[in-house]
Amino acid sequence: MENRGYRILLVEDDIIDQMAFKKMVRNKELNYDYLVAGSAKEAAAAVENNSFDLVITDYLLGDGTAFDVMKMLKETPVIITTGAGNEEVAVRAMHEGANDYLVKDSDGNYLKVLPITIENVIERVMNQKQLKILSHALMSIGDSVFITDTKDNILNVNKAFVDTFGYQPEEVIGKNCCILSKVCEKIKDGCCDWEDSLDSMGMNEVYHLKKDGSEFPALLSNSCIKDDNGNVLAKVGVVRDITEIKEAQKKLQVYATMDILTGALNRRAGLVILEKQIQLCKRNNWDLTICYIDVDGLKDVNDTYGHQEGDDYILFVTNVLKEIIRESDGLCRLGGDEFLLMLPECDVPKADMVLKRIVKSLDEHNVRNSKPYKISFSYGLVKYDFVEQPKIGRLIAKADMEMYKHKNKKKKQ
Repeated sequence: MENRGYRILLVEDDIIDQMAFKKMVRNKELNYDYLVAGSAKEAAAAVENNSFDLVITDYLLGDGTAFDVMKMLKETPVIITTGAGNEEVAVRAMHEGANDYLVKDSDGNYLKVLPITIENVIERVMNQKQLKILSHALMSIGDSVFITDTKDNILNVNKAFVDTFGYQPEEVIGKNCCILSKVCEKIKDGCCDWEDSLDSMGMNEVYHLKKDGSEFPALLSNSCIKDDNGNVLAKVGVVRDITEIKEAQKKLQVYATMDILTGALNRRAGLVILEKQIQLCKRNNWDLTICYIDVDGLKDVNDTYGHQEGDDYILFVTNVLKEIIRESDGLCRLGGDEFLLMLPECDVPKADMVLKRIVKSLDEHNVRNSKPYKISFSYGLVKYDFVEQPKIGRLIAKADMEMYKHKNKKKKQ
């Protein structure tokens, strides 16, 4: 990982955790220019007098919470850390705008992934900023312009219009402008009141039609040219093709919800999807089973063969999972070697059959595999109780406990 220099504010009221962070930065020789605030009040003073690339804040502070710190910030990305491990806090943190969420453990292992988390968060924010710059650039150039009379018949078009729509001027001049739009029925026979609603130069997102019949998303602004008495002489339509912007937004949306290594949902997106799965299954009276997965022996593989081999191990397990689960199932990487599998319309016995198929596939690979370690994982299954309606944190914790039962059972075999 590239050792980039960042200006970081650490908001932490625990002296030991402050020291652990400083030690981590020193031992890893990270190029961080950091400032430590021991309370929300100190954080406010730091933010007022300094600018930061990123803020790392503990959830519970002596004089407030991480959400109080977030209110002080404008666009600075935030990572929330907590020793509580409360999934409900994680869900709220993501809804409030936190960029990531880490659970602090007693051994300080979370500090091992913190630099990677910082890098990923800042990279996502930079991509979002670049997308905004690209959007503004695309909006300001290459606009297609067409001028119509009061009956919406085209009088003239510019070169950008020809390039965008594929029509030559003689092919559209004299034609009604509704040939350009999927919503032409709304502007036929004067149904679209340009004078009252379009004189403000407001923009509407629409789909336009090219000469070849293909559609493209665009921003359409309309205005009227009037004489001194306020009578409409002509109408002007300005079309901005936003195809590239839409595609970039889709890519950014995927990136923001995806775990970079595995292509599975990241923790933030997974918790949100689980909420939606619960509501969907409740409305349709479907069973919902979740599966907590822990990749076996990942630490030993990392320590013995290196982290690249460990990444290959995780990626292989993920690909096997994707091959067997349904498209309607959800796969989320909670972090490190832990995954959450969401199985709608599936009870525990059926889910167990699915997981056994996956385990069998891994066992078959181990027979053929020349690697000096066994590829396997432990799992725990829990069916969502729509009568009890447990909180997400409790539900995941229960599946985690079932996973440990499975892991301990395998050790005794």
